[in-house]
Amino acid sequence: MIFFLIGLFSTIIGSIVGIGGGLIIRPALAGMGAAKSLASFTSSIVVLSMSSVTLITYIRKKVHIKIKKILILAAGSIIGGFLGGTLLKFVSESFIDRTYIFMLILVLLSVVYRNKIPKMNIKNPFPQFFIGIITGGLSGFFGIGGGPFQVSTLIIFFGLDIKEASVDSIFITFLTTISSLTKYTLNGYTDFSLAVYMIPAAILGGYIGSHLNRKINEKKIALIFIISVLLILTVQTYIVITRYLAFIK
Repeated sequence: MIFFLIGLFSTIIGSIVGIGGGLIIRPALAGMGAAKSLASFTSSIVVLSMSSVTLITYIRKKVHIKIKKILILAAGSIIGGFLGGTLLKFVSESFIDRTYIFMLILVLLSVVYRNKIPKMNIKNPFPQFFIGIITGGLSGFFGIGGGPFQVSTLIIFFGLDIKEASVDSIFITFLTTISSLTKYTLNGYTDFSLAVYMIPAAILGGYIGSHLNRKINEKKIALIFIISVLLILTVQTYIVITRYLAFIK
């Protein structure tokens, strides 16, 4: 039951604000004792289930989605994810933790002050692809879903409001998650022991979240996003402090 509830809560939030849900699922499962590989695989399959339902709902509601731009960003994100992952062995865990906190603060500020930040609307595919590499690289480097980075990028560099950005972010997450699951499958890792409890929750969460996204206004979506990032930031800060205290002992 606890796995179902974790999946439901994380995917409702993820579907509403476009952060996927993996940011909540993966650390929650790891905190409950799941192996890193199991937590990562389960998170990916749950996020794929959620994003699939969310996109089907958006398509049925005829929500406008700029497919070409999303495909370019997703292609860059997939390559960036691989590059970011390869950097992990060259840096310390403490450096990753501190950098992650710094990036989350930037994400938070980009949404809080989104109306004061000069907006761009990049249409050239080459910069779009490069931006995808950067956001994917951050995702791979930190070992988490790139939802928050994608939303901020779509707001700042593509002139979207957070409601529009959340829709595009879910589409990008859908494509990049397929890539992640393909790697797991090719490596022979397909453990559904936890996913069987969480996939039904993800389907329900994606349905509920996508409907809520269309019903609530931009300010409320921004507030949910800010609260979500603050919670993640608080947890990450606690982890860093705990590790530091354990180190000095």
